[in-house]
Amino acid sequence: MRKLLLLILTFLVMTVLPAVADGISVMSFKLLETDLTANTHGTQKFDQNGDKAALIKIVTPEKGFQFNGGSLGIVGTEEKPGEIWLYVPPRAQKLTVTHQVFGVLRDYYYPVSVQGGRTYEMLLDIGIGRYVTITTSQAKSDVTIDGEYVGQSPIYNRYMNYGRHAVVTQNGIYEGQDTIVVSFNDSKETKMVNIAMQDMSRHFGEVTVNVENNADIWFNDRQVGTSTWSTQLREGTYTIETRKNDCDPVRTTFTVQPQRQNTITAAPPAPHTGRLNIYTRPRSAKAILNGTTPIDVAELQTLPVGTYQLAFSHKGYVGTDREFTITHNQTTTDTVTLARVKYIKPNAFYFGAGYTLRSLGGITALAGITFKNIDLQASYTFGLTESDDVRWYSTDGNDSYLSSIAYKRSTFAVKLGYQIVLTERLGITPQIGYEAEKLSGSVKDGTNLYGDGASASCISLGAKLLWAPIQRLYLFANPAFSIGASKDDNFKKIEDNSDISAGGFMMSLGAILNF
Repeated sequence: MRKLLLLILTFLVMTVLPAVADGISVMSFKLLETDLTANTHGTQKFDQNGDKAALIKIVTPEKGFQFNGGSLGIVGTEEKPGEIWLYVPPRAQKLTVTHQVFGVLRDYYYPVSVQGGRTYEMLLDIGIGRYVTITTSQAKSDVTIDGEYVGQSPIYNRYMNYGRHAVVTQNGIYEGQDTIVVSFNDSKETKMVNIAMQDMSRHFGEVTVNVENNADIWFNDRQVGTSTWSTQLREGTYTIETRKNDCDPVRTTFTVQPQRQNTITAAPPAPHTGRLNIYTRPRSAKAILNGTTPIDVAELQTLPVGTYQLAFSHKGYVGTDREFTITHNQTTTDTVTLARVKYIKPNAFYFGAGYTLRSLGGITALAGITFKNIDLQASYTFGLTESDDVRWYSTDGNDSYLSSIAYKRSTFAVKLGYQIVLTERLGITPQIGYEAEKLSGSVKDGTNLYGDGASASCISLGAKLLWAPIQRLYLFANPAFSIGASKDDNFKKIEDNSDISAGGFMMSLGAILNF
């Protein structure tokens, strides 16, 4: 479309106004004494002989030119904003410029000697306008030509088509405007225009724009501040835009009242969002977002882009934590299945305590491990109950009375079993075990202590019944019957003279903590 418009314009200029068009020409060619571009690493080039090329910065409003350097050729070209960088061999003498719309400039001879490693400037006129340099009475003023912002003054070598052009300049409270008329009759030298600027403070108001979330503030396609921006604006209506990474920009329109403070709170940029769709088993599971915020995962959640931690829980189920990443305009979908709480655990380490009811019973401490329902348990019972007095007599044939001794029984036991889960909270573990019993005596009458430390070993059969009222806690009942397997002499003597015997029926009751 642009090329078509240029063709139409060129046709009109060449047919309707033949006295106006003069094709491609060079307005000026000069050495840039202080420009080291052609002699700087990264921007310098070399010809086929290894010599540094000369750089000609061709200022032109258009693209699509082709260049021919004659027998010495062209080293290279690069398109730059508003310029074409043309590299030519040292001692180049002439140049031919061709454009499919604006015609041909044949055998242009350089007016100065072209030297390698030096930078030159060429103003290329395409025959439909003139180059204009615009200055302002206030330096670094914003310049707008025919409604297009072109930069800050001074504006050097701006190519402007033949005709009238409206120029508006602004620098704070200073404004200027003028009409530049570009004519075929103007000298081909660069046209110089200075815009006088006037103090328009009576039409300006003080403006402060604030925005949350440390967002950037953009005005007239330029970033003017972050979080806050203070300036002076002419009375009227303006629009600013707030921007931030991972957010959609948001515009805010406001009106400036002259000669007063105008404070504007701009709308912050809208965070990019995505959706989170979680299906839970059970469906009524609860979820906590980032440790603090309950959310209803039964509903589709819209969240800002980012990574989130969700903690899922439900009564009777083992809670779990999951991490989800939300991406812009995408739906993250997942299924979270909670495992039922295993009150009777197939794998656990445990310890506990209870009381063992039996002849000469006492307090029992136990510890064990369950692995894949195979249970290995060790226990020790501290004897508390004393026996009736056991009378000892001499064995020299006189049967003379020696002492009366009372005994307590302590038992160390190791039991192996297999845990069977009966219900969610009830289990039973049949056990077979080995017990080592030891008697400790105290003198009740007489002076000598006999039978202290008497020992016996037993084989036991029993079952450990478990009930779990809450997680990690068992209440247990452990009935067992043990049979004496071996006894030392003292134990046999004690057994012969009392109702004490190895083994027998026992019942342990207590509590266990499991992990």
